[in-house]
Amino acid sequence: MNAVERVPVLIVGGAVSGLTMAAFLAHHGIECRLVERRARLSAHPRMNDIGPRAMELLRVLGIHDRVRRCDEDRDSTILRVDTLAGRELDRLPMGGPEEFGGITPEKQVWCDQDQLEPILRDRAAELGADLRFGVELTGFEQSDQLVRADLREEATGRRTTVLADYLIACDGSGSPVREALEIGYAGPGLLALQAGILFRADLTAALRGRSFVLCMVDELQDAAPGMRLNVLLRRNLHRWTLSVPHDPAADAGLSPARCAELIRRAVGVPDLGVEVLGVDIWQMRALLADSFRRGRVFLVGDAAKTLPPTGGYGGNSGIEDAHNLAWKIASVLAGTAGPGLLDSYEQERKPVAQLLIEDSVVRAGLLLAGAAEGGAHQPANRPGKASICLGYRYREGALIAEAPATAEATEDPRNPSGRPGTRAAHIVEHGKSTLDLFGRHFVLLTADASWERAGADAGLPVHRITAARLPAAYGVTETGAVLVRPDGFIAWRSRAADNRDDLAAVLRAILQPVSSSVR
Repeated sequence: MNAVERVPVLIVGGAVSGLTMAAFLAHHGIECRLVERRARLSAHPRMNDIGPRAMELLRVLGIHDRVRRCDEDRDSTILRVDTLAGRELDRLPMGGPEEFGGITPEKQVWCDQDQLEPILRDRAAELGADLRFGVELTGFEQSDQLVRADLREEATGRRTTVLADYLIACDGSGSPVREALEIGYAGPGLLALQAGILFRADLTAALRGRSFVLCMVDELQDAAPGMRLNVLLRRNLHRWTLSVPHDPAADAGLSPARCAELIRRAVGVPDLGVEVLGVDIWQMRALLADSFRRGRVFLVGDAAKTLPPTGGYGGNSGIEDAHNLAWKIASVLAGTAGPGLLDSYEQERKPVAQLLIEDSVVRAGLLLAGAAEGGAHQPANRPGKASICLGYRYREGALIAEAPATAEATEDPRNPSGRPGTRAAHIVEHGKSTLDLFGRHFVLLTADASWERAGADAGLPVHRITAARLPAAYGVTETGAVLVRPDGFIAWRSRAADNRDDLAAVLRAILQPVSSSVR
């Protein structure tokens, strides 16, 4: 008979989304267990762009400095060349200080996934999360009260049954949990099949002093129309990735000799010394789950949506998903919020996923056609990168929406509206960012002392902001106030002091809705 154990939250999947989920739940004081079928973390770099919003969230966990130290300070530039040692055909920016400077205390950081995951793992463990690698979820079922999950240790075959209040599926784009729930997964689908060849080589002569993140190589190998994605990616730790279209029939096995040949052709140095470190076959896909929740089971990260790497949104959005869901589960488990608060996870995060898919597919189409604009900061007729990363809106969810409703999916974070559903603006007060006020609790921002009593009556911390800064950043008068959620998004605002008596009722309306259903 299986041993039966109890845990409030069970997380399935131990990559970026799962580790982040564990860290944020532990940050909120929620006991959680993470299980991962693999015995260890991934050895392939994969994700390498950590955007400023994700860095703001890692700042909440206190690990932003650890992540920054991984950055080897390359230019946020995309090149297009015939070969790396040959002619340079195009050069474009792909986001960086010119995009994000002044609107966030953080910056875009180049940190490979195999560097990020150990940092996340260590922080989650430091905060008290129970992380178990080499443990597979073999099945689960749920009722109105709990989730019953069956686990098996790979090394010993030992079986355990875990009873959890909630199960969080962070098990990737092929999510067995999503499939077991029979949640549909639809969208443009497969855009390209690629082979990522990880290698080391001395490219000093071919680089000619240039610094970049991504280099498109034109004259590498013949490919069908719409399949010209031959890319050199600069990695940390003296590593590179050459990503090329993969034909399983023609390139079966991709031998080290074949990989070395492709690398030498891309670099344009026939006798280049090459050390092939590994090959990762991956699908460039764009898909969105029909639902992000079924009853007590939630989909997070790639389990909820799969994004092309163009734009660099995939891993970042998984971190943002986890951050959004963690404070809501923590509030419900603590008894400070009703179960209906959890409905807002899908209401808020699914439209953002749709926005990211649309932008990524536009960029992917350009790159697959050989146009460097696909990696640039803003393809034609699309919102700017800063608006997508820091200016996306929640139009419904855990907030008190204002009329008239806005149809725009983003806003320019350099000119924040302060509307509920938008990210609270970064302001420097007394040498510190106001973003550091957010993380565990709702917070009231105001310049007017009369709000302090209302905040105390509602059990809220109140922080005074310089009066002259409130109108521009939050769209309220000097006697107004702004209610900011634990995830740093604005939940409600009062333009003046005459709504002080409404504050406690506003908080109840956000936190204690009746759940629409257990879907």
